[in-house]
Amino acid sequence: MNKTITKTVESTGDLCIKFTDDEMASLGIKPGDKFSYHPEGDGFILKKYTTLDIELNELSREVLEMLVRLSCEKDVSVNEVIEEIVEKFVEDHEHFDQ
Repeated sequence: MNKTITKTVESTGDLCIKFTDDEMASLGIKPGDKFSYHPEGDGFILKKYTTLDIELNELSREVLEMLVRLSCEKDVSVNEVIEEIVEKFVEDHEHFDQ
């Protein structure tokens, strides 16, 4: 189900798109939702990030140790390490979606 709302973006140096409460309800989005954007024609498409639940108890000890090690090395949460891994995987495999 694709819904289209056209917005005019004003150049301020940052990208900020404001939605009315009705637009947010219509699109099924809420404050704090994250989006990626993809150029299309003379505009762009916003795609809402989805939530991915990972059962840590199903991961091997080696994988858990790697996640903790990367978390410590980068001084970020394990969740952020997992996000980076998933984002990299998606970027590397985007051509399969087309």
